[in-house]
Amino acid sequence: MGYDLSFDPSIPMETAETETDEIVYRISHDLRGSVRALQELPTWIVEDLQKAAIKLPPESNRHLELVASHACRLDLMLTGLLAYSRVGRMQAIGAVTPRLTLDEVIDDMSFGLEVKIENRLDRGKCQMGETDLQSIFSILITNAIRFHPTNSPHIVVSGGPVSEKMWHIDVTDDGEGIPEDKREFVLKPMTKLVSRDIDPGAGMGLAILRKIAWSYRGEVAVLRPKSHTGTTVRVKLTVN
Repeated sequence: MGYDLSFDPSIPMETAETETDEIVYRISHDLRGSVRALQELPTWIVEDLQKAAIKLPPESNRHLELVASHACRLDLMLTGLLAYSRVGRMQAIGAVTPRLTLDEVIDDMSFGLEVKIENRLDRGKCQMGETDLQSIFSILITNAIRFHPTNSPHIVVSGGPVSEKMWHIDVTDDGEGIPEDKREFVLKPMTKLVSRDIDPGAGMGLAILRKIAWSYRGEVAVLRPKSHTGTTVRVKLTVN
């Protein structure tokens, strides 16, 4: 199996980006089977040794745990790359009501009563893919909960039409905030502000979010809320 990664200046940029996404998708998809086997391999080894009545020293058990842990991290990265490569594909564009979509996303998510989410979105409709809209809300709410110091944030989702063709969505939390010099950095693929030992995520969420915005000729900005605590992520989309 081969993948042609060479650059051809005669290919239009949009076509080149589509082909790159397809290559990323195929490589990530093909690798996941091997990575899943690596995740299971330590368990198989331990089971075989137990059947043979062979006891491993603690250090060897630790090595097997590290193999499984790193394979799990790699699987998360590949899952993130798969999602990134499929943004904007295989979905219909139609009239959606962001306020109602947010309610549905919240209902589908599992979190404790200590998490408070306020839906202050405009009640109007816009034209876009519902899967993309669900991803926007899911990514931002998940991040607000995951990186809150107590995992019990107060999240406010607001926004609406700012012109005939443009919508903006603000998601604000009361967490520790993102330093100003890191606000562009966190929007790049596979970047994190915390060690993977603390949070094993792939660092793809905000990159996927920005790619969704770009697909609607929009943008993503990480801002400091008026309260000066927490973070506001603003998503602008051309949706009509």
